[in-house]
Amino acid sequence: MTLTFAAPEIIDPASVTSFRWGVMGAAGIAQTFVASVQKHTGQQIVAVASRTPGKASEFAAKFGIEAHDSYEALLAREDIDIIYIPTLPSQHRDHALMAIAAGKHVLIEKPIALVPAEAAEIFAAAKAQGVLAMEAMWTRYLPQYSIIRDLVEAGALGDIEIVDVTMCQANLEIPRLWKKGHGDPLFDMGIYPISFAQTFLGHPTEISAEAILNADDIEEEVSVRLLYADGGRAYIRVSARAAIPSVGFVGGTGGKLVVGPEFFVPSKLELSAVEFNSHTQVWRDETGVKGHEGLSYQATAMAKFLDDGLLESPFESHADSIANLEVCAEIIRQIGAQIH
Repeated sequence: MTLTFAAPEIIDPASVTSFRWGVMGAAGIAQTFVASVQKHTGQQIVAVASRTPGKASEFAAKFGIEAHDSYEALLAREDIDIIYIPTLPSQHRDHALMAIAAGKHVLIEKPIALVPAEAAEIFAAAKAQGVLAMEAMWTRYLPQYSIIRDLVEAGALGDIEIVDVTMCQANLEIPRLWKKGHGDPLFDMGIYPISFAQTFLGHPTEISAEAILNADDIEEEVSVRLLYADGGRAYIRVSARAAIPSVGFVGGTGGKLVVGPEFFVPSKLELSAVEFNSHTQVWRDETGVKGHEGLSYQATAMAKFLDDGLLESPFESHADSIANLEVCAEIIRQIGAQIH
């Protein structure tokens, strides 16, 4: 088989319905999301709500949208189709269930929850209500992931034997990572490489992990080995205290793939045969969508899924989201970290 890249399938923002969105919480990631959506999509962000006095008004003024001082007021609006939920991971369950009960579709920041059972509850409620619930695992919606899916589905890499992926950033000075329930490093950062490994190898049958914990028993650095029923292996390194390039390496019986740097934002792919020093093909993202502007792709994709009548994302199923949290839960158990 000739190793080559197919052109990525990028959904034209003008080809999907322009839905009306509300933002449930004015966190920093919400500002990044709204800015990217306004810049790169045809979706309409119409209102934000925050329970912190004055925060919604400040947020709304920045983006030219409306403000509400309660989530209930936002959810009561009949002219809003989708709710984006960027609150703390420990709050996602309650906020998602509120939005779902109001009949809204929901895009919930990653990690969708800190506990697998809470993610399952969110998805079950959405299915019962007939609305789309989607984890904001935005990396799966980048152009490079379209190419990755094509490679995997075509079997171009052969049988995947090994995945090695790193997510290491100097984040000791970011307060939210070091407060219980706010999304510790494994959930906030580690969910990316865990999702990356799942893309190629599925769900592991064996997990082993070790870590460096701080004085509050929150993980500063984690090393993980995942084993799979077909013999595949994944090695994951996550550090919130030291930075090295975040690159994903994939080795199969038919080819080698490098994603990044950095693998979780719009970047590049390198593809080559398994033989040493073989020719390398390179694909670079030249869309002009940089860094976290890539959050915009998931908004356009969600609109496409709604147009198609879907109740879960074909790029990350509900089962996939839950399985990734199950991996996190086992890692946390083994390393003795505390998340609440």
